[in-house]
Parts: sequence; C-alpha cells; structure tokens
Amino acid sequence: SDVIASRQSKGEWICSVPFGYVITNSKKMTFEIDEPSAEVVRRIFNYYIDGWGYKKIANYLTDQCVPTPRMSERMRKEAAGKKSKREAKNAWAIATVQGILDNDFYIGTLRQGKYTRRKINGSEVKRDESDHLVFEHHHQAVIDYRTFATTRALRQQRTSSNYRGKKKND
Repeated sequence: SDVIASRQSKGEWICSVPFGYVITNSKKMTFEIDEPSAEVVRRIFNYYIDGWGYKKIANYLTDQCVPTPRMSERMRKEAAGKKSKREAKNAWAIATVQGILDNDFYIGTLRQGKYTRRKINGSEVKRDESDHLVFEHHHQAVIDYRTFATTRALRQQRTSSNYRGKKKND
C-alpha cells in the first residue's frame, strides 16, 4: 500500500527482523541483537569462511541441536506465555544458511523493497538491486563489514568454480 511504501522510503517499515534480532517495539521500530542467536549467525559466517559448504553447516547445526530460527522464535514466544501456531522444524535447511549468509541486515543495513507483488494476491517478484531502498548504519551490526565482504567474495568464487567444500586430505 501507499502507507507502507512511504514508510519504507523513510526506513520505518519492518514486518519481521532476521534471525539474530528481536523487535523490542514494533511501533517505534526498535530492535535489538538477540545474543544467543546472533552468536549462531557469527558461527555460520565463520564456518563458511573456513571452507564449509551450506549443507555441512546446516547438518552440523542440526547435529549440535542448535535451535533453528523458527524454533528460537517459538521458544521465545512460549517463554513469554504466548502460543505459537507456526510450524517449527528442528533440522536446519540449506536455504536458511544461504539466506543468512546473503543478508546485509547483519552489517547494520536496512534494505527495503527487495520484492514487489504483481497483483494483490500475486506472487512476489524480486526487484532489481538498483530499486532497493538502502539505509546503512541503520541498526547494530552482528558481524563486521570485512566478514560480510569476505563471505560475499567467496560465494562468487565458489559458485563459478564448482567448489565442493574442503576435502579431508588435499
């Protein structure tokens, strides 16, 4: 809607925050780092930089019984005495790991208008990056810029070189 679009253009619209953050006041758009899940986010970036692939990271987090983003959300709600209807799986998905590594929210950037809808009930369509509304230093960062930039460079490299993770004995 127009209200949403105008609030987005001022960097004031957020419907949910990524794993690693909690909304403390949805009216004032304030959110804080959720330290336990932020630590998981940092570990994911570090594992990737150490040569791990998405699948290895996802499997490792699952084996270590690290709660998935949905699980964490559910546990937080239940701790606050609220019911959670959303389904939460215990296993980490490759797409979840990928999504975290892809998200510049973790360096303090708010990026709005990534998607647009064709029709009211239509499917979402990814927008060109030049159409995104970007607010840098918008909130507290979970990881530093160098970590994010290194990850992004490695992802480009690995995508184009058929990289298959670190072998046990090179």
